[in-house]
Amino acid sequence: MHVDPRIGALRGDRAAQGAMREAVSLAVEDCRRESTFSKVIGELEDYGAGAELAECAALQRLVGVEAAARAAILPMIERLIGQQREMPLAQLAFRHQSGAGFHFLQLAARGSATLGLALHDGTASASSSPIATFPDAERHEIVLAGGAEIELLRIVAERPERVEIVGTARHVGRGDCIVLADARCSRVVRRVRGYMLGLRLARVGDRPRPTRQVDLASGRVVHQASGNRRESQHEMMVALLGRMNRSDAAPVLADIARSGSDHLRWQALRECLALNTGLGMDLLGTLASDPSDPLCSPANGLLAQLVERYPELKQAEGMPPCRA
Repeated sequence: MHVDPRIGALRGDRAAQGAMREAVSLAVEDCRRESTFSKVIGELEDYGAGAELAECAALQRLVGVEAAARAAILPMIERLIGQQREMPLAQLAFRHQSGAGFHFLQLAARGSATLGLALHDGTASASSSPIATFPDAERHEIVLAGGAEIELLRIVAERPERVEIVGTARHVGRGDCIVLADARCSRVVRRVRGYMLGLRLARVGDRPRPTRQVDLASGRVVHQASGNRRESQHEMMVALLGRMNRSDAAPVLADIARSGSDHLRWQALRECLALNTGLGMDLLGTLASDPSDPLCSPANGLLAQLVERYPELKQAEGMPPCRA
């Protein structure tokens, strides 16, 4: 593997690494203290704490008026571009993500609200049957450059594993605003004209519903995950305990399965079953026998499947009779 000599030299120079990190961090903080952007940050904190967007005049103007958006973020962008030219190997102190044709740079976050730049670069291959993501979030985006053909989506009817969606085609370009109100709203980019850069404001609810991915051709929900970042972290921790075969963690997983969010409880139950079948079956039977528990129906279904496939599980000590 070829390693650029500059990167090789930097790898062993901790002092230089620290100096670059400090310089970038100071530049970011200076930008956030700049008068226009600092007011936006202050209102982002209010918005992230539950205030209505209409109560946050600077923030509302930021995602509603292109000139206001440019005036607020251009000083930061120009400062950071200059910093990057001086230190091309420095890492910017921002959360970021990149995928096929899409990139996101988070400029600020306060409470449950985030503000960032979203770029569609037009390199993703078009699909006649795309998957749309429906997060439980309020999202406002203003297009700063470029444009695209998009389809605004709204779920109008829901069943356990399928939804009915109505779509509206729309052409968006510089200065246009896109508003997605809640977990029933989403959008897909059908065609990008070169690229599309937007400034995006988003806020998740206090108790967000699961994020769903839906196949638009059939309306089938192909995947869902917790809408809460901390809960997603807990789900990954629970799954990791299972992959590590930590049988000593089974009692802890059983406790997790007894209270909390349905998704985390179900994940903990599955891992508990895999690590300690007796304890897991006892817990599964308890959930299946409690009609007031939201997991009662899926627990009954899983219990019936397991007992049918493995009749010996009927003998699990302490397991209530199957009510499937």
